[in-house]
Amino acid sequence: MTYSAPEPDIACYARHSRWSDPGRFAADVDTLPAEPTALTEIVGGLVLHPLSAQPGSHRAEAALRTVPEMLAALVERDARPMREARLPENRVLGTCRNYALLACAILRQHGTPARLRVGFAEYFTPDFREDHWLCEYHDGDAWRLLDAELTADARRRFAIAFNPADVPRERFIVASDAWRALRSGDADASRFGVSFLGLSGSWFVAGSLLRDLAALGMEEMMPWDHWGPARDFRPGAEIPAEWLARLDDLAAAQMPAPNSRGAAERIAAAFPWAALTSTILSFPDGRPVEVALDRW
Repeated sequence: MTYSAPEPDIACYARHSRWSDPGRFAADVDTLPAEPTALTEIVGGLVLHPLSAQPGSHRAEAALRTVPEMLAALVERDARPMREARLPENRVLGTCRNYALLACAILRQHGTPARLRVGFAEYFTPDFREDHWLCEYHDGDAWRLLDAELTADARRRFAIAFNPADVPRERFIVASDAWRALRSGDADASRFGVSFLGLSGSWFVAGSLLRDLAALGMEEMMPWDHWGPARDFRPGAEIPAEWLARLDDLAAAQMPAPNSRGAAERIAAAFPWAALTSTILSFPDGRPVEVALDRW
């Protein structure tokens, strides 16, 4: 995808959201490098994906929503400077969203425009597009994708040769592109989702479309959060016909991606059913729970 020239207010993405603001840990984040190429090892030394954790680990940590919550859990077990990688058992557990959010927070803290993108990566599982979240940052010339999970060890494990601070667009498809590919018949919906959980289908991609719009508006939700029509989308169920055209229009409105928070909010205003609501339906451990976002 080719992005349009940045709007003057692209600098909004260099400011923190309520989720990325490090709060009392700002001084600690100040000490971390601002160079995107360094962030995979920095973030990867602080965060551990639940799939790599030992049984009995602090798995509830993966549902922590804010950077201060993540860092508080981290320093409680190991208070060394954050530039120092922790042993795996001393890292804070987090999904791809948390890796991306911490990388985004570090870049924003140093004045680099950064935001989360929701989509699907094809470099983890053969013939499958895994639900994945990346940090997208602006280097002064263009938006580039950073996968903070791709440490040197991860790149060896998955035989990845590309630069994790410049993930090729064809290796990660954002939700709006994924939806358009499904609707045009160019992609199989059963190949998009979370393979190890057996979750896939157009319902999953539709939910990701809403989550990506929220992220573009600097509301970095969790991969299991649902609102609006996505509350009723379920595995194995067809999306009601009346929603298909609406989702088509929403995907088209996100092409190309907005270059400012205000532009993303204007899209949400044009599609109010897709806008983030103050209370959402979440599945942090597979069971539904209503979450009130105004507590943060």
